[in-house]
Amino acid sequence: MQFLYKQLRLGFLGPVILMLGLLAACQSAPEKKAPFNADQIATLTEQGFVQTDDGWELSFTDKLLFDFGASSLTAPSRAAIQKISAALLKVGITHMRVEGHTDNEGAEVLNNKLSLARANVVADAMGVAGIPRGNIVVKGLGMSKPVASNATKAGQAENRRVTVIVSAP
Repeated sequence: MQFLYKQLRLGFLGPVILMLGLLAACQSAPEKKAPFNADQIATLTEQGFVQTDDGWELSFTDKLLFDFGASSLTAPSRAAIQKISAALLKVGITHMRVEGHTDNEGAEVLNNKLSLARANVVADAMGVAGIPRGNIVVKGLGMSKPVASNATKAGQAENRRVTVIVSAP
């Protein structure tokens, strides 16, 4: 401390330390920007997304279900994906995660592959609709996250789905 005091007294480090102190005092923490603006939130809500801990989530349980063992899209499913993709693009939302799911029938390894194929087919359709395919992360979650009981055929059908999660614009 005495060394610093002597240097300051001599004027050697005084201006440098003063300048650094002033610069540090002038800096403020960057303003934290909300991840979504009002238009984006309105669009997400209109399209059926619900805010969760992971982000804004849309489960296609009522719009995009897959037949047993299948990963192909029907014409109505493609139309639903086109509509949602266009709405998201209009408000600048171009990054998302697509998660595929299955029911509990069949081997776990096969269900994991099938769920990934379902996620990829939806991500590819979103890419065709204009969302950059490189901005879409896909995951196959197999039968690990059911939304309905697998004890009934109706519940199993609900679990054969894809979920889209938007966590940043």
